[in-house]
Amino acid sequence: MLRLHTLASLFAITVPALGAEPDAAPSGVYTAEVVEGSPKMTAAGMVWWKDRLVIADRGGKRLVAFTPPDKFETLREVPTPVGLAVDPDGDLVLTERDPNRVVRIKADGTSSVLAEKDVGTPQFVTVHKSGRVFWSGFPDGGTRSVVPGGAVEVLAPKIGHTYGIGISPKQDWLFVASKLPNADGRAVWRFPLDADGKPGKGEVFFRVQDLKPQLEKLPAAKDKGETLLGWVGRLQGLAVDRLGNVYVAGAESHTSGEAVAVISPDGKKVVAMILGVPRNVSGLAFGGKDGRTLYITGAGEYRPHRVRLPAAGAGW
Repeated sequence: MLRLHTLASLFAITVPALGAEPDAAPSGVYTAEVVEGSPKMTAAGMVWWKDRLVIADRGGKRLVAFTPPDKFETLREVPTPVGLAVDPDGDLVLTERDPNRVVRIKADGTSSVLAEKDVGTPQFVTVHKSGRVFWSGFPDGGTRSVVPGGAVEVLAPKIGHTYGIGISPKQDWLFVASKLPNADGRAVWRFPLDADGKPGKGEVFFRVQDLKPQLEKLPAAKDKGETLLGWVGRLQGLAVDRLGNVYVAGAESHTSGEAVAVISPDGKKVVAMILGVPRNVSGLAFGGKDGRTLYITGAGEYRPHRVRLPAAGAGW
């Protein structure tokens, strides 16, 4: 893919290279693989930035840069890094815990604080093309946003235990995963966004227990149930592809958490499953030269995984 940057990589105009295949809808069962040469990490969020994958290594108290095929190096030491995103200016946006804050990091390594008051308990982060920053909150911080230079706002309704977060290809919906311990509360919510990224009232997009993966060659879930609950457990990671499919995964090691589920753009059907992933999935992020590699981190001492898919991530 040839990427023409206007404001930044997040708001890129994408021009298919000659001979490039168009995006296709993911379907069926895929199997992920361990990233060659990768170390074990207690990792959280990730983002593709300047031709490499940046990983928040919470256990190592650092940001790790992975340059394919097998180069891993420390990009920056950070006490407790969590979520990562790229803003319209091409800078990294990082959520941190202890202290709780949202930080911008430029390519030259200089940094500035975007928000540290009323930020709740920040987890994963995403950025609208307008520059508005959104982040989730676990355990009870709710989902919040800030326009650089402005005050922090709490999105309504205030949802507990939010984790994975992402924006639709047209930048008109914000998706947030809730990993509440009660099974009927595990869901992906969505908030409408106007052209400036200002959010409206949120609504449930889908509940995990309402979806039943019915795919050829998919083995039985660990809980032997029919619903997605036995595959993804308590939701953590979330990503969105360029066709609008929503990817979710989670952790509940005694029964599930060993798959990434791909949900149709209308939130009504499981169209694909990705197996061979860490038992407790933490983060999901698209990357690679064409944006069609999904990277997967584990909430524990796991090596990063990846899988090739027929559609690129939203924003590519």
